[in-house]
Amino acid sequence: MSKSYLECVGCGREYPIGTVNARCECNEPLELKFNLGSVPRNWFQTQRSGFFAGRYAPFFPYLDPDPLFSLGEGQTPLLRSVLLVEKLGLKELLFKNETQNPTWTFKDRGSACSVQNALALGYRRFGTLSSGNMGASVAAYGSRAGMDTFIMLKDNVPREKIDALMIYGAKAFQVYGDYGELYTRLLEIGKHHHIYFSLSDDPLRIEGYKSLAFELLEQMDGQLPDFLAVPLGSGGLCRGILKGFEELRDSGITSHVPGFVGIQAAGNPPIVDAFEKGADHIEYFRNSSTLDHVLENPYPPSGNQVLRKLKANNGLLLKVNNEKILTAMQLLSQEGIFAQPASAATLAGLIEAVKNKMIRPGSRVVVVVTGSGLKYPPILKEFDLSPLSVKLDQLSQVFETDLK
Repeated sequence: MSKSYLECVGCGREYPIGTVNARCECNEPLELKFNLGSVPRNWFQTQRSGFFAGRYAPFFPYLDPDPLFSLGEGQTPLLRSVLLVEKLGLKELLFKNETQNPTWTFKDRGSACSVQNALALGYRRFGTLSSGNMGASVAAYGSRAGMDTFIMLKDNVPREKIDALMIYGAKAFQVYGDYGELYTRLLEIGKHHHIYFSLSDDPLRIEGYKSLAFELLEQMDGQLPDFLAVPLGSGGLCRGILKGFEELRDSGITSHVPGFVGIQAAGNPPIVDAFEKGADHIEYFRNSSTLDHVLENPYPPSGNQVLRKLKANNGLLLKVNNEKILTAMQLLSQEGIFAQPASAATLAGLIEAVKNKMIRPGSRVVVVVTGSGLKYPPILKEFDLSPLSVKLDQLSQVFETDLK
C-alpha cells in the first residue's frame, strides 16, 4: 500500500492520515495525498460495479471499504439534453443527475467515504453541520453504520428538511448564532467528545466527491467534456471533482483537465466577488439572501482553494440572480429534471457564460445537477402552478376547448 497522508492546500504542511476534525494552523483545509504512480494506466479498460471506493480502488488506497455501509450512491445517470443543447449552440450538453443518489443529493458520495473512515478509526459518533441536505445524508449513513449521529443546523433550515433527517434517528440541533463560528466550534467539540464531524471540507468527504470525475470518464467513453459546471456552496464539490480529474491526468490516464465553471447566487457570492476583484482570499459575506439555504454559506471553508484552483486552471466564476435561477428550474423541468434552486443556478450560470461568449459554440459541457427539487418543496410557491377544477360531466368539453 502506498504511503498516504494529509497536506494543507495552502502552506503544504503535512499531517498524519488519521487526523480528524482539523484544519491547518494557517486555517486552510487539508487534502489527502498518495502515490499516483501506483495507479494502473489501464484501470478503466475493465468495467466494474459496486461501491466506488472498490470500483476505483487504486484511487482510494488508504481505505479498506466495506460495501455493507454503502447505500448504493454514485453511478448516477448522465442525461443528454434534448431541448437546450440547440438553443445554446453547444455540440453536446449533458446533465449529471445527482438527484438519483440515496438521499437525493451528491452529498451521499462524501458521506459514504467519511463513514468508512470514521469506522476504520474506531469512531462510534458521527455528525455534521448542515443547511439540510448534508444533514440528511450523514444521518442516513450514520444510522446504517449503527453510530450515534449529531446534526447541527442553521437556525433558518425549513422544517421539512429537519424531519427528513430526524427520521433516521439523528439528534438534530438548530443552532442560533454565527454560522462560520459554529463551524470552528464543532472542530473543538469533535475532538473533546470523540465525534467524527464530516464537515464540508473533511478530506474524506472531498475524496468521495472525486468519484464523480471517474464516472464521467466511463460514461463518456474515455472522452472528457470541454467544460464542467458546478454550483459553489461550501466549495467542497468543486474541489473534489477537480481533484479527481487531476488524479486522472497525473496518473497518465487522461491528458488534461476540463474547464470548470463555478456558479454562486448573487445573494451570496463570496468566491465570485473575490475572483472579480482579483483578490487572493475570499471575504466573509454578510446578509445573505437566496432562494435556497444551500447557497448561503457566508465563508465557504473551501472557498480560497476553489479560488486558487480556478484561477490557475483558467476556470470561470459567475453569479446569477434569483430570476435567472427560477427560469433555469423551469428549463431543467422541460428536460425531465426537477432540481432544487442550488442545482438550477448551475444551468443559469452556464446560460450566462454562453451568452457572454465565455464558452465557445460547439463545446461539450456537463452540468452537475446536485440535488432534487423534492428536497425543498416550498420553492414551488414561486411558480404559478394550479390545477384546473372541472366537473366530471364537463371533462370532455374541457378537452375539446383545450386541444383546439
